[in-house]
Amino acid sequence: AQWSGQFMTRPHSLLNVRDFATMDEWIKTLPRGCKRTLKKATPESQNFTVTAKPIRGGARSPHSSYGHFRCVVYHEVRLLSNMYGGSANSFVNALAEAIGRYQGTTRMAGTIREYRDSSTDKVIGFAHEVTKGRTMRGQWFYCDDDAAKRYVWFHSVRDLVQRAVEDDRIDVVDLGPSGSDAFTELKQKYGFESIVDWPAAADYSGDFIYEDGQNEAESMGQDMMQRMIDNLMRQQA
Repeated sequence: AQWSGQFMTRPHSLLNVRDFATMDEWIKTLPRGCKRTLKKATPESQNFTVTAKPIRGGARSPHSSYGHFRCVVYHEVRLLSNMYGGSANSFVNALAEAIGRYQGTTRMAGTIREYRDSSTDKVIGFAHEVTKGRTMRGQWFYCDDDAAKRYVWFHSVRDLVQRAVEDDRIDVVDLGPSGSDAFTELKQKYGFESIVDWPAAADYSGDFIYEDGQNEAESMGQDMMQRMIDNLMRQQA
């Protein structure tokens, strides 16, 4: 219902990438401070790696691990502590929120961009992206406290915009709603406009767009289901 606008949520932060022929054109429109931040937000300077991991139908989600859940918990604790203070109730509420959000992200389609520390190989964050119609959506982003200081979110935004600009099928990058006015304002500094009627501006009416071979496992799962049905039919004969 959200894709079609039948169920309206909070305003989404949108960037029309068809205004730019290259990512550098987008960067040129940004304030000087934003340009400096994006320049720092590189795997080489911040000592992290990024790996794309498609979510395949019928297979375990690539972010089904304690390391990824840990990032969600850290993210929610940091967010709620900033809003309500570092009390015990704040931590319990953050943990409950993290459990629900983690269950949500592991049950959705799309692709994970996994961030790991280059030295320890520890998962420090992940971005969950979904592409549908002519819109590329930054669905979820979670990281631990260390990654928050290493410009990982800024790298994820830059990477998302670059891929959208270079893909002729995409018109809009959608960073979704924000948890606070301050985060909405941060997105606005990077050219993302907060739009109430976002379904009218972001075209989600087409199909989901997957990477080549992303759902190969799904057909294998269907074959397995057919074999189970055939076995049951033989047992009944």
